[in-house]
Amino acid sequence: MNRLLAFELLVAAGLILLVRQGRGLRRQIESMRAETAAARIARALDVDGSVP
Repeated sequence: MNRLLAFELLVAAGLILLVRQGRGLRRQIESMRAETAAARIARALDVDGSVP
């Protein structure tokens, strides 16, 4: 009985860690998309290539 409970707690902890990592990965992807979009906009606005 105790082994089963310990195993269930281990599985639950693993699932919680996976969900947390997934959220962090999603945030990283969103920030990367925002950075690339900002870079695209900056290139579009910067026609002559000079940096103000």
